[in-house]
Amino acid sequence: MGWLMNKEQRQTIVSVLGMGGSGKTTLVARAFTNDAVKSHFECYAWITVSQSYVIEDLLRRLIKEFHKARKEEVPADINVMSYNELLEILVNYLETKRYLVVYDVWDILLWERIRFSFPDKQLGSRVMLTTRREDIASYSFGVESHVHKIPSLGKSDAWELFSMKAFSSYHNKSCSPELLPLARELVEKYEGLPLAIVALSGLLSSKKSLTEWSRVYNSLNWHLTNNSLLEPMKSILLLSFNDLPYRLKQCFLYCCLFPEDHVIVNHRLIRLWIAEGFVEHVKGVTPEEVAKSYIMGLVFRNMLQEMYRDYHPACKMHDLLREIALSIAKKEKFCVVHDGSETVEEIGALRLSIQTTNGEIGSCTDLEDVPLDKLPDNLTFNSN
Repeated sequence: MGWLMNKEQRQTIVSVLGMGGSGKTTLVARAFTNDAVKSHFECYAWITVSQSYVIEDLLRRLIKEFHKARKEEVPADINVMSYNELLEILVNYLETKRYLVVYDVWDILLWERIRFSFPDKQLGSRVMLTTRREDIASYSFGVESHVHKIPSLGKSDAWELFSMKAFSSYHNKSCSPELLPLARELVEKYEGLPLAIVALSGLLSSKKSLTEWSRVYNSLNWHLTNNSLLEPMKSILLLSFNDLPYRLKQCFLYCCLFPEDHVIVNHRLIRLWIAEGFVEHVKGVTPEEVAKSYIMGLVFRNMLQEMYRDYHPACKMHDLLREIALSIAKKEKFCVVHDGSETVEEIGALRLSIQTTNGEIGSCTDLEDVPLDKLPDNLTFNSN
């Protein structure tokens, strides 16, 4: 937090660099939610930028987040404003304030297009970028800048993280001598990446015998040997999905219908799962209780993250897991997510998620020629 709160009055860019699943978001969230940090800045915003972004939508989200942080009314007609109008509002709003912005960056062109919305009035403002790309982190932003590279977990920390979940139901909560060599080799295979390690521990937590562990080890090696394009991280996440019971697979895939980084309130998700028919009938147990056990099962396996939203129990899907879920869901025609970046030529999936920031469904997908009885079930998300 030193770079955020030091005495440097010039605008400063702090880039947090790391592989997917290395803990970038966790580290930045710890700083962003810190009370001392929040009191140091007059306004702050955190936005997630998808690979198919619309620049006007990003500016709208920034304006809304800054006003929300200060409990102020969002300017009227913001949803119909042009790029220049939005830029003017944002610049005028920020030029007299010390602000903090956090966002995830996929390409340098985004920064080039949005940098002008962050005025530098020598008030100590900070911009934090999280990125997987070294060229973005090391880019010369033309202002004071720093790079923090997320280190891999050390061997002892990686083993401790793995053991907490993998052996939680074992006697003395420790690894048996029979499994120890294989367990050590599996942990070392994932180079200290927290997400891969917790996914691996969740996968193995229900497996007790050397035969079961060897089967997982061999499956991982097969995936990596037979698919040169499959990253080690994604191989364990894919194997974790394949290991899920059928009903949990359906429930997990359904979660990718929600926008990236969306915090899903549990009671809403439970109602949706029940309506979809995903929840098994269990004698003497309510459907809500069964669905709640599904959420707990996915959290225990580290397929969903446990969260709270407005003090209500909630959950969230990691962006890497969502990438895998979207790929599987599209291939199996389970669902399609559409954010307006391209035209939907064929509705072949059972479910459609329409994600827009201006509230206009028609503006993000052309459904005029699709008969109503052919439309899939849909969820609509609007940033408003």
